[in-house]
Amino acid sequence: MMEKRTALRFPTDLEAACRTLDKSWTARLRNISTSGCMITLPEEDLAEDAMLRLRIKGLAAIDAEVVWQHRNHAGVRFRVPLHPAALEHLGFVLPQGAWESAVRSAQEAAPCEPRRAALTPARRAAAAGLNGLLVKRTAEVSELVG
Repeated sequence: MMEKRTALRFPTDLEAACRTLDKSWTARLRNISTSGCMITLPEEDLAEDAMLRLRIKGLAAIDAEVVWQHRNHAGVRFRVPLHPAALEHLGFVLPQGAWESAVRSAQEAAPCEPRRAALTPARRAAAAGLNGLLVKRTAEVSELVG
């Protein structure tokens, strides 16, 4: 059987604060990619196709949906794919060529008008730092490609 994964996954043990409409818990991320991750679940299962929000230290909140559950784990798909620079910020290095491919995949999968959370001073500061990193990384990629 051939897997239908669209993005390279990195094994991890990151902590994330998870929240659905009716519960919140601290989860462990068992793997992560630009398109989703596998998380640990609280004692009981989540509703099928549950929407949730993940908060991983160092990243903006991530909206996701549960796509599968098995025992105490769930696979979630990010509503807006993570930019590869976000994975690099967490310490994961994409192999040569995968960064550009992930950027193209993220651009193709991104909705036309993503919903944006209100900008607090902390979010403005985090966005400014990530934007600086993205501008630098985009310039590096442009030099390689161009």
